[in-house]
Amino acid sequence: MKILVGPNHIGLENEIPGLQEKFPQLQFEKCSDRQKLAGEIVDADVYFGWLDKGVFFAAEELKWIQSPSSGINHYLTIPELKDSDVLLTSASGTHASCVAESALGMIFSFTRGIRRSISAQSEKNWCAREIRSQLSELTDSTMGIIGFGATGRALAKRASAFDMRVVAVDLYSMDKPEFVEELWGIDQLHYLLRISDYVVVMVPYTEQTKKMIGVHELELMKPSAMLVGMSRGGIIDQRALANALNKGAISAAALDVFDSEPLPEDSELWQLQDLLITPHIAGGTQHEAVYVIQIFEENLSQFIKGNYNLRNLVDKQLGF
Repeated sequence: MKILVGPNHIGLENEIPGLQEKFPQLQFEKCSDRQKLAGEIVDADVYFGWLDKGVFFAAEELKWIQSPSSGINHYLTIPELKDSDVLLTSASGTHASCVAESALGMIFSFTRGIRRSISAQSEKNWCAREIRSQLSELTDSTMGIIGFGATGRALAKRASAFDMRVVAVDLYSMDKPEFVEELWGIDQLHYLLRISDYVVVMVPYTEQTKKMIGVHELELMKPSAMLVGMSRGGIIDQRALANALNKGAISAAALDVFDSEPLPEDSELWQLQDLLITPHIAGGTQHEAVYVIQIFEENLSQFIKGNYNLRNLVDKQLGF
């Protein structure tokens, strides 16, 4: 059985010696050259990395693709892959802690004056009175989390530790953990938006969640509320968000994900004073490769036994 490690963002090819030692009966190969990838994938049974339509069409023996990230939307843009019997698994959950930390960091950058202090430092401006008058604490405020998967749960635990009231909605029903005050179905989204001081978007991007947060949803939020987008671009209507910030419909926002990446230089988002932009880095951690390899090893152990009920198996029709 041939396992091919292709282009990825975290140096997974460096893990091949360890994988070969653990699975000596398997053949591991790597190909970081996108121009040669189509030739290498022809006889691969398992593929671990990014691929495009041309590479997928070249694969004659492919049975399973492991994504090196939690995002799988780019795979599903290939209709033939989406409709095939090829298994697709994601690295969902590996970024839960760091994305949750990033979301809180974005919130703190506003509530604790960090963002303004950085600009004041560059200006050599000791504006303590100005900054202090704008500070707030999270205690007794309400965080609303849209999407209660692994990342949403990780954020809820941390927000609860800051004595926040945590409420959440999800596309599917599940048991409510003790660190969440309320956990509703997605039909309560509008209620969540009305009562939350901080709204964090954690749902995957699907046809159902496309532009889930638009003009109407932003109008439901408190004028003092902050919106944080952490999962995928396209869920928050960027134009509607820009308009909401410009007219003061909400107080602030932070985005790590965008409709188009890199964010175009002419995007109006760059100019918004009350918007914090980070370049899709929230999932970064020194442990990223280790976490992803753990999932792959677990899945590979099952796959070679003929058990295809793999961890993070994607329903390609639902999109997650």
